Amino acid sequence: MTTPSDDEQVGSIDIGSGSIDPRDFQASTSSAEAEFYVAVLLIEISSASATEPELYEESFVLVKAESDEEAREKAVDCGKQQAASYPNEDGEIVTWKFKELVEVKKVEDATFDDGSELYSRFFRNYTAYRSFEPLLSGEDI
Repeated sequence: MTTPSDDEQVGSIDIGSGSIDPRDFQASTSSAEAEFYVAVLLIEISSASATEPELYEESFVLVKAESDEEAREKAVDCGKQQAASYPNEDGEIVTWKFKELVEVKKVEDATFDDGSELYSRFFRNYTAYRSFEPLLSGEDI
């Protein structure tokens, strides 16, 4: 005599016109747990106007994912959702376009308390950073 396996022991429940399989309601056996990641997106904003230079937005987006790869995919999706075109007050078309995903990093302290660090990066060339960063360079946006 053979003993039925666990899958065979769990049967369908007849509910008249259909059936319910109890396995459909079991908790997922996935070992990965979703964690928070911060993604740095670069958005390009351009205008049909010859007098307006291109403008870029660096956006920090929080995503929840079970892996680095899933976090990257979700971040790219967030960036693509930023795409838009509309006429400005002069009737010229302004276009927002996802340019690139700069970086995705796991949030190390996901407690989100006052003072929690969400994102950091290291660099060596302060002069280049200062010339790039509009808030430090005195650039008027």
